[in-house]
Amino acid sequence: LDEPTNHLDLPAIEQLEQALDTFPGTVLLVSHDRSLLANVRRTRTVVLADGRVVSDRPE
Repeated sequence: LDEPTNHLDLPAIEQLEQALDTFPGTVLLVSHDRSLLANVRRTRTVVLADGRVVSDRPE
């Protein structure tokens, strides 16, 4: 998902967070929304800057 919260209102973002958090499969999520990232369960986080990996860590 590439920036899935763009153009969503708060209730829709909350529904998306719940759906992502309970989804049993794998999700590749790209987002600048720190609130979204804080509210969904993650197993790995990769941070890019200027096209390079600056952090790659399990959660």
